[in-house]
Amino acid sequence: MRRHHRHTLIVTAAVVSATLAAAPVAHAADEAFWGGRYKVTFHTDQKTGTSIAATQIETPYTASYVFSTDCSSGTCVASATDGPVPKENVTRAMRFDWTGSVWSRSNNWNWDCLLPDGTITYDAAKSVTTYTPQPDGTLKGTFETTITTGACEGTVTIPLTAKPA
Repeated sequence: MRRHHRHTLIVTAAVVSATLAAAPVAHAADEAFWGGRYKVTFHTDQKTGTSIAATQIETPYTASYVFSTDCSSGTCVASATDGPVPKENVTRAMRFDWTGSVWSRSNNWNWDCLLPDGTITYDAAKSVTTYTPQPDGTLKGTFETTITTGACEGTVTIPLTAKPA
């Protein structure tokens, strides 16, 4: 009987192990969580693109945001619940959708185009911002903008990083 009991334990352990190996990975939802205070750096000194705005020298800047994630609708959405007030030509709501591998956001707005004479025009633009979670808890991404009209017409890509604060 002892031998039978031991054999039953081994078979049961093997069945449980096989079942767990075949089960969906439980931590996938954890990867779709973006919460807490983060310092987001816009690496404007590394921007690239075809627009004259991509060639204008800028200093990188960092802003602090608080993010929270809600997955109750079946899809995960991260929202910036606290942060600096954006410029008047930029939407105030910052909401990122989880695609399964990156946080993504698209928006239409007006790029403040600095002209050589120092004046600014506001050119129609569409941006796609993405952040990819990294193993160390940071996120890396890009702010890709297509400026569709005006003197700054073209593309601008700005690298981004987000680090827990």
